[in-house]
Amino acid sequence: MVKKKKILTYVSREEAIRLIKKNGFKNFKPDRHSYIDESGQGWLQCKFCCEYQKVDNVEGYITCGDCVVKADLIKFKQTVLPKSWNYKPTGRPPGWHFMKEFVDKDGNVFHKGKERPELKGTLEPTKVKPKRKKKKLTEDEKLFQTLKDHKKRLRAKRGRK
Repeated sequence: MVKKKKILTYVSREEAIRLIKKNGFKNFKPDRHSYIDESGQGWLQCKFCCEYQKVDNVEGYITCGDCVVKADLIKFKQTVLPKSWNYKPTGRPPGWHFMKEFVDKDGNVFHKGKERPELKGTLEPTKVKPKRKKKKLTEDEKLFQTLKDHKKRLRAKRGRK
């Protein structure tokens, strides 16, 4: 099997990104090399970084996943924001829009997730009970629980006869 050789390119990644920003993606086309190894696997260099990638058809050109991500970061900078910047808490509990009727702390009334402005301030805020956390059972506790359930079923079965 032929080992992949990394061919040194004339353009560094930083230089390539600068050229992409200046001239656009369509105008950036460095020389690409392709080959098919002894096992019949085709290899083609990425259009931007010139790293070899596995391909089925060695005609044309490809863009590797890393370069796609870099291109998206250049085009859409606002998508890079951390989740903490995007999340804005509303003060409403999870699943409030599934409740038949929900009143938030400002007095806004929601009926099945739809706001009813004509009812604003007429009802008290909904009190939400926190979800009870279940204790995680150990293997022994699970075994005792199944044994207890089995005995209960046997007693009920004997009682029916």
